[in-house]
Amino acid sequence: MTTMESPALARDRHTRTSPLWQVQAEILKIRTTKVWWLFLIAIVLITAWSLVRNGASHHYELHPPLDQYPAGERAQAAADAVRARTYAGHAAITGDMLTSGQFLGGLLTMLLGVLTVTNEYAHQTAMATFLANPRRGMVIGAKFAAGAGLGVLFWMVSTIINMIGTTIYIRSIEHFNMNFGDPVPLRSMLLNLLGYAMWAVFGVGLGTLFRAQVAAVITGLLVYLGGVAAVAAVFNLIYLAYHHTWVLGALVVAPAVASLVMITPGQAFEHAPPQWVGLLVMLGYTLVFGAVGVVRTRRREL
Repeated sequence: MTTMESPALARDRHTRTSPLWQVQAEILKIRTTKVWWLFLIAIVLITAWSLVRNGASHHYELHPPLDQYPAGERAQAAADAVRARTYAGHAAITGDMLTSGQFLGGLLTMLLGVLTVTNEYAHQTAMATFLANPRRGMVIGAKFAAGAGLGVLFWMVSTIINMIGTTIYIRSIEHFNMNFGDPVPLRSMLLNLLGYAMWAVFGVGLGTLFRAQVAAVITGLLVYLGGVAAVAAVFNLIYLAYHHTWVLGALVVAPAVASLVMITPGQAFEHAPPQWVGLLVMLGYTLVFGAVGVVRTRRREL
């Protein structure tokens, strides 16, 4: 038995082979770069911008300027406003406000996950990392944990901003009260938390497929943003030949759409499936890319 294989050494959380030490090491690697600070600042700006945009959108939903609508659309707009002013409508609006910035926040979290892996090759530290701990499964597991931890931090900062802004919005502007502990907004916030963590794992798994950092980042952007457009185009073409509404709801197979569906109270878009479908799709992607990350890391030649 070698020193690195010693069960006693592995159980000692103060050694460089313990899982706790490995996670701390990965967090330290992230903290010693400026990227995570830039991403955190971007999260703050994106959340604030999205909060204002969502507030304006919901204001017109609650108080539609009916005189500006075509005659044929006024009745539907008035009916939508009546539904929005109910308790269920207020809960849905609150949940949406509390998850403002999720779309681009998830993108940044995923890209940070990619960078936690590709930085090792860009800065030529991969060899040193695996010499310090040759258990590659533990190393990639620590990267998953560190990435998810940063995702939780991003969610926390975004949620604090959203809670402050939403409180001001619903009480001082729209003049209704909604407890954030109500099942609808609380579920949206918690699923949003899970979404940030899953995007981090997704990004780490994606990053293991590449050595070139630029290629990994571009692929991540294409998967996140281009995937939505590509899937929408494909299923709209299918719908032209096969007129069933579930075809339009199948857009949820795109990861970014699944994440949106998962956190949105009610329907995220017309014909969208319920929240649990988005959750299952995101869990599926997370498990697949997590497994890919472990297998790829164990087999990769340095």
